[in-house]
Amino acid sequence: MTVLGVVGAGTMGAGIAQLGAAAGMRTLLNDPAPEALERGAEAARRGLARWAEKGRVDHGAADLLEPVASLDELSPCDLVIEAAPERRELKRDLFGALSMVCGDDVVLATNTSSIPVTSLASAAARPQNVVGMHFFNPPPLMPLLEVIRADQSSDAVVQLAVETGRAMGKEVIVAADGPGFLVNRCGRPFSGEALRLLAEGIATHEQIDRICRLGAGFRMGPFELMALVGVDVGFEVAQSFHALSFGEPRWRPSPIQARMVAAGRLGRKSGRGY
Repeated sequence: MTVLGVVGAGTMGAGIAQLGAAAGMRTLLNDPAPEALERGAEAARRGLARWAEKGRVDHGAADLLEPVASLDELSPCDLVIEAAPERRELKRDLFGALSMVCGDDVVLATNTSSIPVTSLASAAARPQNVVGMHFFNPPPLMPLLEVIRADQSSDAVVQLAVETGRAMGKEVIVAADGPGFLVNRCGRPFSGEALRLLAEGIATHEQIDRICRLGAGFRMGPFELMALVGVDVGFEVAQSFHALSFGEPRWRPSPIQARMVAAGRLGRKSGRGY
């Protein structure tokens, strides 16, 4: 049995842990904040219970999920996926620490949505064992997994990431490394142009969302999606895109995003957004 570690018990980490347990993997969920760890583990167990009621997983799937308080307890893992906040140095520090804790053969995966995996892999003791596994929010429901090959990633590690994603029931695509990879690169104009329309006073955010739903067939409008993901997360990603492209004007963050984050209006998680 593959032993899966997940670092970070927020929405993404809890969802990834749910997928791991549902796929029959012993899943160790870690978070440095005890309250976050408890919330994340409970969210994953609730999701597994719902799936068990529908016959999608065995009733014992939740027993495979184990919250662990320290990184040291991830030593038995074959694969560790970090779902920590989108900060490069934090993720690099995690990979360095996990390299010390886990065995030489452990595969370290990052759920980053915008930071080049190549720049994270260099912090690991064995960079060839690092790969990107970019899940989409919320992971239990979104069907796609983007596997990102860093410059250092071995073929075997990329294949393991692909096979793990398929075991979780995901449609897997392999993308090259670079700002935003493939999916977020395609999706960046969706929010960027919506924010420009709002800033220019051409339409309200409600009108823009409605047009995208009714006219273009999107399940959610751009502002609804930003509220679901987190306005702060979108702002961090926008800043990352802008920096990694060396100031490419089309990726410039919007002052509206900065103002919303400063006001604490982060979307669903704060109870107030656009």
